[in-house]
Amino acid sequence: MTKRLLLLCCLFALHGCDSPPASGAKTPRSQPAVVVETTLAQRHNVARTIVRNGSLRAHREVRLSLQQEGVLLELPYHEGDRVEQGSLLAQLDDTLLRAQLKKSQAQRQQAEQDLNRLQRLQSNRVVAEDELARAVTALNVARAEEEEFRLRLQQARILAPFDGIISERLAEPGDALSPFSHVLTLIDTRRLTTTLRLSEMVLPGLRIGDEVSLTIDALGQQSFSGILQRIHPQVDEASRQGTIEVLLNPPPVGALPGQLCRVQLQLRSNDRLLVPYNALRRDTRGEFLFVVNGENRIERRSVISGLHFEEMVELLDGLSTGERIVTRGFLGLGEGSTVTLAEDNTKP
Repeated sequence: MTKRLLLLCCLFALHGCDSPPASGAKTPRSQPAVVVETTLAQRHNVARTIVRNGSLRAHREVRLSLQQEGVLLELPYHEGDRVEQGSLLAQLDDTLLRAQLKKSQAQRQQAEQDLNRLQRLQSNRVVAEDELARAVTALNVARAEEEEFRLRLQQARILAPFDGIISERLAEPGDALSPFSHVLTLIDTRRLTTTLRLSEMVLPGLRIGDEVSLTIDALGQQSFSGILQRIHPQVDEASRQGTIEVLLNPPPVGALPGQLCRVQLQLRSNDRLLVPYNALRRDTRGEFLFVVNGENRIERRSVISGLHFEEMVELLDGLSTGERIVTRGFLGLGEGSTVTLAEDNTKP
């Protein structure tokens, strides 16, 4: 009896599997193709203009220090004073040094006389060779000491190394100074420079000697001409930025070190693979594009981007010229999705 019941249950179950679905039941449907807008990746010969902010600084700036210790006797110039090359800028009290120089001169003269006397006696074979050698050594020592005091006298004063302007005065006459005390700063404002930090992607488009355009906020909107003077040979590993120096020569009236300037750089034109910036996607794995293959299916393609050109972006790797990419309609897209092209727009 139990076996017969089990058999009947199985027959009813099989019959239910073959029966048509009840009225109102939903059958599964395939997902419709996503409608997308696309464009073709194309190469263009384009240049780029970039603007970077910097601060003006003097082309030459020297921190002037007194190498000797002593009491400051003279410091005739103040901040803003113009000086000519060779002008006396600072003087220590050198009375003691001058006295020591006179003493060393007298010792040198005495050593010369002693040597001359011994040399005359040597002709008569009265003087031993070692005594004559000691006299020569004594004269050399006396000459060296005299030269030392002459040098120390020179180091007790500061002469202007070039025509310039005093920008700092850090001492006053009467101050007792230790060796190598910084007393003045001298700047040369006949030429001004600014230093800029740029991405490593920008540096290949620049050359030493390139003309640049500058504006100085304090002088209004007028543009001034400058020259790219130096490109530093190393890029910072952390920021991936390099350094350039721009020379403003001659500087306009009113331009001063420390003022804010804006430098416009014109990069050289290059043949670049460009796509619309809004086509570029990003996630935790990096930058990518949705590429449409010949069967209208989506391929997720990892890429590396470069410079921006208004609404376009340069691609350095991951995409070839002529490949079709999605620019709009990203909702629901994924690897292998089927798409319908809304238009055939081949102009990036």
